[in-house]
Amino acid sequence: MSLPRTLLLACCVVALCGFAQKPKLGVRFHVEATGPAGGSFTLPAKFVNPPREGHIESVPFASERNLVAIQPVVNADSSLGCVFKLDQSGALALRTVSTERRGASVVGFISTKGGTHQLLDLPVDKPILDGLIYIPRGLSNGEVEMLRKLYPTMQPSPQSAPQSSPQRKAD
Repeated sequence: MSLPRTLLLACCVVALCGFAQKPKLGVRFHVEATGPAGGSFTLPAKFVNPPREGHIESVPFASERNLVAIQPVVNADSSLGCVFKLDQSGALALRTVSTERRGASVVGFISTKGGTHQLLDLPVDKPILDGLIYIPRGLSNGEVEMLRKLYPTMQPSPQSAPQSSPQRKAD
């Protein structure tokens, strides 16, 4: 092989392998597995709500690719949470999981350059039909700021917006 071809091949390999843009933030939502019976398809997890040890499915049902909007939440104790709005595919997966796996928990994970940590796990007690996942606490200021840069903020629904008062006609 000639030297120019070798250099061209080396440049192509570097361009394909080394310059792929990695996501700055990862958000994954897993569902609680029925037990370790899944073998390599389940991962051990510690649940907080209620406290126990169990397993989650290793493949998330929704991720940052399914997010279309967020709504950060500041609680009275200054802890930070967030509402995640899923796209049509993610909302369908959430509806399916919440219908078929009632009683199981949905567990959120967030990944940044600093590492990955588990967010609060939420037990599913009824089908979730609106495509919204509410994590009441567990996010840091940096994570919320990064989410704000990457995703649009949800607008309040017209039902929750204050109603304008009717105007009187001049007599």
